[in-house]
Amino acid sequence: MPSLWTELKRRKVVRMALAYCALAWLLLQVTDLVLPLFEVPGWVMRLLVLLLVLGFPFALLFSWGYAWTDQGLTRERPSDTTASAPLAAPAPLPGNGQEAPPRPASIAVLPLVNMSSDREQDYFSDGLSEELLNLLAQVPGLHVAGRTSSFSFKDKACTISDIGRSLHVATVLEGSVRKAGNHIRITAQLIKTEDGYHLWSQTYDRELDDIFAVQDEIAAAVVDTLKQHLLPMHPPSTTDHHRPGQEAYNDFLLGRHLLNRATEDSFKRAVQAFSRAVAQEPDYAAAWAGLALAEAYAADFTESEATLRAGRRRAAEAADRAVTLDPGLAEAHTARAVLRFVFDLNWAGGEADFRKALECNPGDVMTLWQYSRLQAALGRLQDARQTARQATRLDPLSAQAWEILSRYQMALGELADARHALTQALDIDPEHGRAPVGLGMLALLEGDADGAMAWHARTRNATFRCMGMAMAAYSQGKDAYSRQLHQDLMQEHAHDSAYQVAEVFAWRGEHDAAFDWLQRAVRQHDAGVQYLKYDPALRTLRHDPRFALLLAQVGLST
Repeated sequence: MPSLWTELKRRKVVRMALAYCALAWLLLQVTDLVLPLFEVPGWVMRLLVLLLVLGFPFALLFSWGYAWTDQGLTRERPSDTTASAPLAAPAPLPGNGQEAPPRPASIAVLPLVNMSSDREQDYFSDGLSEELLNLLAQVPGLHVAGRTSSFSFKDKACTISDIGRSLHVATVLEGSVRKAGNHIRITAQLIKTEDGYHLWSQTYDRELDDIFAVQDEIAAAVVDTLKQHLLPMHPPSTTDHHRPGQEAYNDFLLGRHLLNRATEDSFKRAVQAFSRAVAQEPDYAAAWAGLALAEAYAADFTESEATLRAGRRRAAEAADRAVTLDPGLAEAHTARAVLRFVFDLNWAGGEADFRKALECNPGDVMTLWQYSRLQAALGRLQDARQTARQATRLDPLSAQAWEILSRYQMALGELADARHALTQALDIDPEHGRAPVGLGMLALLEGDADGAMAWHARTRNATFRCMGMAMAAYSQGKDAYSRQLHQDLMQEHAHDSAYQVAEVFAWRGEHDAAFDWLQRAVRQHDAGVQYLKYDPALRTLRHDPRFALLLAQVGLST
């Protein structure tokens, strides 16, 4: 539990104390120089000292209870929000009523603090935290907060109760990692969020060769502590999976760290890190699964259709290898499921892999929201919405999960709920790439072309920005500008964004061209094909007989 000292720093009481002392000292120095010039009696100086001493505790009390914010002086001091994710819990979905208390059997795994002298080792401590989170997520009946939400509290001075309220969890696992050469010390403690009571704590001094045994020990201790009253089941274990050596595991953790950063450069570097891991240990299924996703995402940034296809082919081979090596590994099935349904249009294969992944790890947030995409592609929008909502409950500070949820709400005509979800996504991550796209589409559906243009202009992704602005310009009556933007899109991204080109044609009412580009998207295995059944931009095409034929062609007939 954070100490009183931590809380004093969070409320800036320490800063106030230092500032008050400095100001008082300066004032006394100036007064001592100036008073003799005016022959002021000495008691004035003594009175000033007394007033400054008496004012000190009042200044500290004021700093504890009040804060200056953008809204002026407020009584409630907000938690530190310098990072992208807020510390306050997102508001409940409309219609959910008052906030429910946390589930008794619930936990958030906070990122272990890197106590090593090398800050570049953060990926290692973060990786261990994620491994523990994944282990605990496999425990039936245990509600485990998702990675994005838990990791949003990294390097933030906030109380355990703050975290409990934000993530709706009853317990928190926190600790630290100190790595020196081949030696590692891990401290871990399980804390109740309601009152800060320590349920369990332990320190582990091990060699890196024993890292998986330590993970199992910690997970087992947490489950043993909770199951006394809540969880009558056996703890999870890594013993059924490949246990790599130190170097390969280090590369695996680095690769996953880079994959989570989700930038063009980080995807390419993740490919390199995972490749090193599997080169050292060809039986390392988890590294092959990571490599599959890294290859697929990196391929999206290539400059030709040939290199795009080559990257996706390598991704598919890596995913197949991961599943073959370890059929019980959830992330292997999730990786293959994504590749199967997004690029191969293998809906049945994707469904089978997702179900197996959720059987192995029912609490994995990424598997849940990825599976919701397949459900929506198949036209099961109600199921997709329910699955995406489950992801937001497990990971309430995941902008990705909220944005995914908004897509299904928009398709179901629940525009107010979609706006709420997209606003949540932007509140959590103001730089989120897809939320402005969703808000732009929402504005178009509501007839607000100017608002749509403003939102799409904010989109960082060049393809989506150009597509959205072309649609908004058409709705504004600026046909020439719309065509110019659309032409730019076709010239720059015909090899990887045929679906987005088709969306603009459909929005403009040019159905023949729209169907031509949709056929091209199918031939190119464009990821956008998954949205055919529920994309609002294609609504004018759905009564055309060619649309039913297109759905049959890709195996999506009703």
